[in-house]
Amino acid sequence: MIELNKLDLWNDMWNGAFDLADKICSAEFTIFFGRDASTHSGDDITDPAQLKTFIREFRTSLNDDLEFTVVRKFVEPGADFAVSLWNLRIGSDRVVGGIDVFEFDDADRIRKVHSVTGQRGIPE
Repeated sequence: MIELNKLDLWNDMWNGAFDLADKICSAEFTIFFGRDASTHSGDDITDPAQLKTFIREFRTSLNDDLEFTVVRKFVEPGADFAVSLWNLRIGSDRVVGGIDVFEFDDADRIRKVHSVTGQRGIPE
């Protein structure tokens, strides 16, 4: 059974608790970002260590002045996937929202994520 707190831990990881990647992600982790792949290397990530490096570099590129918050989480009983809606505050005046769709392995670790960032925040 998928634990929704894994989605909270995912959020915490993006907020700077990088080592959570080792706890919540499968050794064969991958992620797909919906934005133009020529602007980032995220689609090349194949394990938690590369994910931690990517998140550190992402945060540094925005001067570490950002905060992710979970808006809503969804999981159907018996499903092997979950969905998280989130907002990202960048600096003091910009908020964008996004959606992550998670696939899990047999050990209930995050195996794959499809992530899309929108142009505006998601209402809470």
